[in-house]
Amino acid sequence: MLTFVNHDDRFTTPERTYTQQFAGLYFTRLALMRKRVLSRAIELWGPSSDVHPKPRQVDRLLDIEPNVFTFVVGTVYMDMPLKPNVLDEITRENWVVAPPPRTKYTSDKDEVVLEDEYGRVKLSGAKLEEHVLVTGIVIGACGYETQDGDFEVVDICFPSFAPQAPLPTNEGDGKWIAFVSGLLMGDDASLGIELELMIDFLSGEAGDGVEASQIVRVVFAGNCMSRGKLQPVEVNSKDKASALLQYSLSQVEVAGQLDDIFTQVCSAVDVDVMPGDQDITNYSIPQQPMQSAFFAKARGFSSFHLVTNPHAFELAGVSVLGTSGQNIDDIRRYVEDDDPLTLAEKTIRWGSIAPTAPDTLWSYPFKDRDPFIIDSVPHIYFVGNQPTFQTTLIEGPSSFCRVVMVPSFLESKTIALVNLGTLECKQYKFR
Repeated sequence: MLTFVNHDDRFTTPERTYTQQFAGLYFTRLALMRKRVLSRAIELWGPSSDVHPKPRQVDRLLDIEPNVFTFVVGTVYMDMPLKPNVLDEITRENWVVAPPPRTKYTSDKDEVVLEDEYGRVKLSGAKLEEHVLVTGIVIGACGYETQDGDFEVVDICFPSFAPQAPLPTNEGDGKWIAFVSGLLMGDDASLGIELELMIDFLSGEAGDGVEASQIVRVVFAGNCMSRGKLQPVEVNSKDKASALLQYSLSQVEVAGQLDDIFTQVCSAVDVDVMPGDQDITNYSIPQQPMQSAFFAKARGFSSFHLVTNPHAFELAGVSVLGTSGQNIDDIRRYVEDDDPLTLAEKTIRWGSIAPTAPDTLWSYPFKDRDPFIIDSVPHIYFVGNQPTFQTTLIEGPSSFCRVVMVPSFLESKTIALVNLGTLECKQYKFR
């Protein structure tokens, strides 16, 4: 039996209150990340660096002086006219037809702003074009204030890498974790025989007889069900109650189908089920576990676990962290070059898995902590519901991380497998 430790406590919100301001999360993030960014900034631009002339360290944005070579630390805010309008979100909450969400927020009117607790300054300069910048990341910026009041950037730095526990030896050798996402049960598209093949493979009843028997945990990384299609109705229409009832009944039916799937798989192996933006739970992140009442048969197994999104755990001493994909999907709207794997790598280097929360990614307004900060680099970092399977190995000064983009099963008929001993990663297709 491999040792397992669940680290989802940081993502649980047992008592949700919304009296506090959402902006507090960004100020908390800056306070918690400032030391790591400043450490890297001093390494690059401080007294012992090779930079000449030496820039002056300024602790507050308000203390920047015109034409003085300076470096500062702050939180990026992307001023983008095409970002979502809160009125659109209100209409969706009331089941009224709203404009479809934009696939991109970018335009030629976008501006990059740096903020701290005391003020803000607009950033400028060609150096900005060399980096991917999104709202919510904490950076160091080196440059000078121009006559126009902008801060002309000549260099940028990101937080130093978080520490990492050493990868254990022996315990996880030859064992695999399977990652599945995007079943989207209830969607008009049909999974057919591929779903049966996957269930048989994960439960050890099919496959090549080696990998299937060595899978020690299966993580369903969100969007197991589809929200379906609720026909738009007028807010005060008498048909609204009927439409909602029919919609709810269809979701219960889908949950029953999922219950059968989970029961088959967890009878053979431990199963973690994360919610996604299509599943029945709260919409904002961190998403709380789905209700066990939906899965009457599967919940009777001790191997069945309903978990949060994001989800963090250790298995055989290997640290694992992942999401159902909303964090990367939202970041992609901020940039033109939107390769999901590249952006997932960036979140590790930025030290935050969800920097755009709560600006454009709905999030609970944490007051004195930020659960999305990466305090320790995981050995495995997975992102569910992505267009295709992708993987890479990130290497830091004294750490490394296997990044896995888990494709939607409905679209790809593919799952991802990661070896706990070697961090080898591969896809397994059911065709």
